[in-house]
Amino acid sequence: MIKHKLKAALIHLSISALVVGCFLAFALTVWYPEPFFSISGLTSILLILVTVDVILGPLLTLVVFKPLKSTLKFDLAVIAMVQVAALAYGMHTIYEAHPLYVAYAGDRFTPINTNEVSPNAAKYAELKKSKLTGPTIVYVQKPTDPAEMSRVTMEVLSGKPDIDARPEYYEPFSKFTQTVFANGIKPEALAAKPEHQQKLAKFLAEHGKTAADYAYLPLVGKEYDVLWAWDRTTGKPVGTLDINPWQQATVASVK
Repeated sequence: MIKHKLKAALIHLSISALVVGCFLAFALTVWYPEPFFSISGLTSILLILVTVDVILGPLLTLVVFKPLKSTLKFDLAVIAMVQVAALAYGMHTIYEAHPLYVAYAGDRFTPINTNEVSPNAAKYAELKKSKLTGPTIVYVQKPTDPAEMSRVTMEVLSGKPDIDARPEYYEPFSKFTQTVFANGIKPEALAAKPEHQQKLAKFLAEHGKTAADYAYLPLVGKEYDVLWAWDRTTGKPVGTLDINPWQQATVASVK
């Protein structure tokens, strides 16, 4: 009997792990490339998904499986429905919360989730995209017309999306790279605190070059904010530093 139970549970485990594993591999590669999953605040959803679909489901199969049991098909169907419901909930939540754009507005990067934005409103063809795609970094160009800016402000106050979630104001980020880098936090400001200096030294040991070779810019997360380091030469993001960008000792812009 135990042999049959173990075989059924292992088959169930293999199928569940394959399905969940394929989905998570896609989500973490396409929707949440680092550092976006780390700051997404979705760890609890991921744990529920893995617990129900990969752990609890096979365990329940181990408990209820008896080859000659009259209600076996019903029991397995109930377990499967619970798993499918948990998987659908997890997939939908992870999809809805994944960043479709990462918008630089003012002095920070803010991930803009799929459920917050309408890509078809973008004025540039290359910024109109499927909601199934991963994050695109954009620059938010605020209106220069005071009347338009006033209108946008009033719309935001009435409950409409803020300007960083409006693709009609998005510009290709590559056009503004140096402008953004000029607003970065100075390396000497990062070294003002010993704990920050240690984190900066660790980052440089992992990625090479000198502190001055990177621009350090605030990246907003759901649970905590970090510093996003960009290579000044390539104009590409390199990694993050676990430093609060808003601490008084670290806030100092390059002028």
